[in-house]
Amino acid sequence: MKLNKVFKNKTQMIIYSIITIICLCLFIVISKIDFTKSDLTDAEKFSSLYNMVSKNNLYKFAHASDVLEIVEGRSGIILLGFPMNKWTNYTASILNEVAMEQGVKEILYYDFHQDRKVSNGTYSILVSKLSAYMTVDDEGNMDIQAPAVLIVKKGKVIAYFDDTSILKGNVKPEDYYTEYQKGLTKSSFKTAIINYLNEE
Repeated sequence: MKLNKVFKNKTQMIIYSIITIICLCLFIVISKIDFTKSDLTDAEKFSSLYNMVSKNNLYKFAHASDVLEIVEGRSGIILLGFPMNKWTNYTASILNEVAMEQGVKEILYYDFHQDRKVSNGTYSILVSKLSAYMTVDDEGNMDIQAPAVLIVKKGKVIAYFDDTSILKGNVKPEDYYTEYQKGLTKSSFKTAIINYLNEE
């Protein structure tokens, strides 16, 4: 009994070979695509982390080294926090609103949670540089607490806000931030930002 040939002729064999090579190449290309990457802007990413802040915001993601550069001689407004901290959401929303009203172009956002956890070297230097502005906890430890807002002009600290990071007890941000308290916080941020913008 004669076996049927897989390919009827040479042309069919070439066509199937080309199709196989193309499929193999496509498989290799598709397997290298990182589908976790997105084309979201920093503002859109920030809004997805903090639902109280609209997609139209001033936030730009930064690292410890970026913040350290500012503290050592540059200028910037920085929000220090992380998404697991509910208070950061409220601070981010109020700060963004005031900064936009005052014509600020960008606010840097530094999520320091992981750096603090692993005692990142640059983070530790940053803590040391800002030690004069930080609150010492009950155990005598000094660290950046969330949320904090740092405003620096040419290496000079204009303001450092971390008052809500040290609130004790069962106070929830939704209870703390009455209209009156929001007004006080906005006023503090506004004064500091005006000083920052006017500082030579």
